[in-house]
Amino acid sequence: MMTEFLSQRAAHGPKNPIDLDIKNPIKLKIGQGIVGNVVLTGVPEIVSDTSICERYVIDDSAGMSEIAVPIISEGKVLGVIDSEHPDKDFYTKEDLRILITIASMASFKLVQARVQQELLQHRDHLENLVEVQTMELRSTIDQLQHSNFEKENLLVEITDSITYAKNIQTAILPSKKNVKRLLRESFIYYKPKDIVAGDFYWLQERNNKVLFAVADCTGHGVPGAMISVVCNNALNRSVREYGVTEPGKILDKTREIVKEEFEKSGTEVNDGMDIALCSLEGNQLEYAGARIPIWIIRDGEIIEIKGDRQPIGKYGSQKPYTTHTFNLQEGDLIYIFSDGFVDQFGGEKGKKFKIQPFRDLLLSVQENNMYDQKTMIYKTFEDWKGDLEQIDDICVIGVRI
Repeated sequence: MMTEFLSQRAAHGPKNPIDLDIKNPIKLKIGQGIVGNVVLTGVPEIVSDTSICERYVIDDSAGMSEIAVPIISEGKVLGVIDSEHPDKDFYTKEDLRILITIASMASFKLVQARVQQELLQHRDHLENLVEVQTMELRSTIDQLQHSNFEKENLLVEITDSITYAKNIQTAILPSKKNVKRLLRESFIYYKPKDIVAGDFYWLQERNNKVLFAVADCTGHGVPGAMISVVCNNALNRSVREYGVTEPGKILDKTREIVKEEFEKSGTEVNDGMDIALCSLEGNQLEYAGARIPIWIIRDGEIIEIKGDRQPIGKYGSQKPYTTHTFNLQEGDLIYIFSDGFVDQFGGEKGKKFKIQPFRDLLLSVQENNMYDQKTMIYKTFEDWKGDLEQIDDICVIGVRI
């Protein structure tokens, strides 16, 4: 929301003789003066002769020419870079071009600083919540040893705590609104084994690219959920803080951050995640994977691109992740998924579903709209599982181009 006034935050010359202090900073209403008009319109301006410009407002001393360029981010004016000179016709189009470049750099730095601050606040908040929940769970477990009578009540408390942890985990997942905005024809079939999950899906938009992923962290339930918070945060930092948008390089940076986080504890941590990460820009697909492939259905055939056989986390022989580029066609279907569906026991003989029947399932539903595809996949899983226990988290994403 735009404020009513502009305040001078920096100056060069007699107005700031010591450090960053500004003497008599000027304050303008939006639309007042040349600077206020540039904020209102968002259009850079050169005034060659201020003596004939009714909008000109004198600062510390009168100038005969003035140049003003807005600092813009995402269509919003954050501020204005302004300069005056005692001579008429002093500023040129080349000066304007240079100042526009400087304003663009300033905008990037301001947004970068804001995103980094928000990310740090979000990370600290999540870490505090996880720490609090861990302490509460430990306290609850200790109390269970004292009295059989208390066990039922304490079990409810544990369930409530884990349910609250689910709210935390749900908060880091993309909203349905954002998914539909960025991936118009798509579905996400997400079914945790327990209240909280080690599987998660992820979505970001950067530099006209839509980034989305399916991730499968070590374990499920509370341990898996805690690993998923660390890994989700690492993905966000890779894109937002470090500005990486190529899938392979995102996974490289994510692995680096995850290892740093685990090493802080000083104990041996071998947990991590498998992931399939995609980038869509128009009809160009970029993909990188850590032990999870991508399937593309075109003309009734499945094209499989396999990821690197190394997880995100501690691993013996590490190498950079590979980014695969694929030119898509209208009507192509993209599927990425964790292994929970294909590993589920069920059917008449209680065996695993397996990968080939899953391929056949996707080929059989490909002609349907994405909502119906999700419904058919869900029904197939429930029919197969029957009365048996779900053994792992499930996450499947489908996208039609």
